[in-house]
Amino acid sequence: MFKPGNSFTDYFFIATAFLPLLPAILILFQKNSGKEPFHLLLIICLVDFIRDLPMHLYMQNVVNQNVINNICYLIELVLLTCLFKPILTKTIRNVLAIILVSFISSLLTWLSVKGWNNNSTSLATLQNGMLIGMILLSLPPLVRAKGLDIFRSSLFWIAGGTLFYLLILLLLEWLTPGCILSPDTLDTENRVFLSLAALIRYLLYTLAVLPGRDEIPAEEKPSF
Repeated sequence: MFKPGNSFTDYFFIATAFLPLLPAILILFQKNSGKEPFHLLLIICLVDFIRDLPMHLYMQNVVNQNVINNICYLIELVLLTCLFKPILTKTIRNVLAIILVSFISSLLTWLSVKGWNNNSTSLATLQNGMLIGMILLSLPPLVRAKGLDIFRSSLFWIAGGTLFYLLILLLLEWLTPGCILSPDTLDTENRVFLSLAALIRYLLYTLAVLPGRDEIPAEEKPSF
């Protein structure tokens, strides 16, 4: 359970756990949950909430939290790939599909052998690196397609928030190995830093779902 304290950081960490609900509630309130890319963003936010809430409130032991992390990180990888894949070229999409299937197959095999309660910082780093690479590849065609209207694109804000958070996470992993799968092992200063990165991420997600943002055009929606 949550360990109460008197410092501001204790309440800040609690608030961080509920940040993913901000864009999710806005999507539901605007009845955008069935439109692309909002329906995928809604699921991503809910998955992040389910993953992070027990950790921030100390509701799970390390073994159970590892199981939750492994499942949620895998789901998040697939959803973010589906989110950004439509704006990539057909060749890059085909290559990405092969890489993703190979990676997920390897990850499922490793977890089946080692157990879902195990974690691997190397696999998590590789996964985040794949997402960063995919987002960087998607930004140029997105900018070319939108031009001066780039700030009206929901995908632009989602990409910016995700990219910023992942880069901060990898930076902290370089400074404090093991924090990707166990951010609760960070000291208070680094946890605040990571929580601020999460705050910026979900604020940008919120900007992505504000009224007036563009959806993905129908001609840019390929099958996965």
